[in-house]
Amino acid sequence: MVNKKNKGYLYTQPQNQTLKPHSIDFISKMMRRKSMRVRKRAKKQINKDRISRLPDDLIDHIYSFLDSKSSVQSSLLSRRWRNTWKCHPRLKFKTDLSTGHKFDKFVHKFLSKRKKDAEIPIVDIHSNSIPIRLLKKIIAYSMSHGTKMLNILYMSDIPTRRGGFDLSLLKSHFLQDLYLDIDFELLKSPNLTWYLPTLTTLHLQRVTFTLDPPNDDGSLELFSAFSNLKYLVLLDCRLWNVRTFYITSSGLENLTIICLVHSCQFVISAPNLSSFIYDHMTPSLLLANDLDSLETVSFRTIYDRPTVNPPNYVETMINTFHQLHKVKHLILDKDAVLYISRFCGLLERRPCPFVRLESLTLDEMPCSIFRKHVVFDDILSYFRSGSPGCVAYIEYIV
Repeated sequence: MVNKKNKGYLYTQPQNQTLKPHSIDFISKMMRRKSMRVRKRAKKQINKDRISRLPDDLIDHIYSFLDSKSSVQSSLLSRRWRNTWKCHPRLKFKTDLSTGHKFDKFVHKFLSKRKKDAEIPIVDIHSNSIPIRLLKKIIAYSMSHGTKMLNILYMSDIPTRRGGFDLSLLKSHFLQDLYLDIDFELLKSPNLTWYLPTLTTLHLQRVTFTLDPPNDDGSLELFSAFSNLKYLVLLDCRLWNVRTFYITSSGLENLTIICLVHSCQFVISAPNLSSFIYDHMTPSLLLANDLDSLETVSFRTIYDRPTVNPPNYVETMINTFHQLHKVKHLILDKDAVLYISRFCGLLERRPCPFVRLESLTLDEMPCSIFRKHVVFDDILSYFRSGSPGCVAYIEYIV
């Protein structure tokens, strides 16, 4: 250490001593510390701004992937998001057996805290344990808040047909798309029905329709009031206490009936119907009126040789063909072809009704089916007897 009393020498501070406020090293170190604090503060501010500065369209897109519980939790991320869930236009409830009564309490509190005048264009309910009374509450809330799309998916493997709700619960001037995949009963009372004048798409899956109480003629008509209905799907549904099921709609363009459990007659009246899918159904009595716009029919039946009366089924299927005689493009699966091929004699007694047929497609044909069971020439001759210009297509499966 240099003696500080000697003139002409600079004083140097020992390393193990504290820096004095006036030293250059002390000032430099303080500047670095301050710079680090400024950078950390700026980084936090930037991260905060990235959330708060998101555009509204992007926020709506993010919320579209969140269920209602997650949307409430997201209010902690930003002050701007604190009340977003109270007026977001989409509700999505997801629950399972693990939620139990907690979900019930959450739904009641969630709906009570939302803004009363906030519309809800889209409502999704995915559950395997939701009580019917709670489902009724959500549906009633949706119907009173301008919902345009309602999607209810009940995923439980345990049948719940012991309970149900009346169709009168579904009343709205705004609902356009309704998807019900449930295992509940929809009760049709004589004086009460659903009122959905703006409905365009109706998809019903695993729904049981019950006349409560049964009327004298056992007839059930549900769709005539839907003047704007264009797409109707009935998938794996059930009809109890019904002898005649009416599908009447002036604007219906696409009709799909798949795996419908029934023992009744169908009456279809739809002047604008262009596409009709009749899939995995036993041939049944079908009466069709005003199908002048029919373009495509996909007819896929069930061939169960040991347990059915094939001649009666073929006769019923030919009667159905006569009801659909204005179709231009007909698709038959292997089961329908097997019925026809086994009783070609019935075809000779009943002339082919198809006078506008442009194409006949035999779909999902195993490669061995024609060698063992099917006389292809007889089938083709039958359809071409009514439409000589009909073109046949065979789609094989290996």
